[in-house]
Amino acid sequence: MPLVRRVGAIVLALAAVVIWFAMAPDESSDRSSDIASALSDYELNEARTEGAPQQQVVNGWVAKDLLTVIAQQQNDSVTDERLPALAVLVVLGLALHIATSMRPTTPDGVVTAPVAPAANPSPEPASAL
Repeated sequence: MPLVRRVGAIVLALAAVVIWFAMAPDESSDRSSDIASALSDYELNEARTEGAPQQQVVNGWVAKDLLTVIAQQQNDSVTDERLPALAVLVVLGLALHIATSMRPTTPDGVVTAPVAPAANPSPEPASAL
């Protein structure tokens, strides 16, 4: 059994290293040019406004443009699947530990439970010294 545990531990450790490096997420795309474009359009439109109603419209346009950039970033966001894969390895390690642990059995194969010590059968109270 100790050999099985050692081999299993080595395999799980190697699998953890492979998962960590092989499943690394790719770099996400840079949206700074989209943000700069939205803000420059805002500055140009803001310079041509005359009054609060036009400023509200321009502010709405820039808010829409920036929210579009945020939505695109969310769609392009990279998910890291390494942690769930490593959690699976932890579960497999626990299963290996349970499967290879020694269980006390009787000669007929029945698992025994720990037995509590018997109470003092004498009718006399225990004397205090």
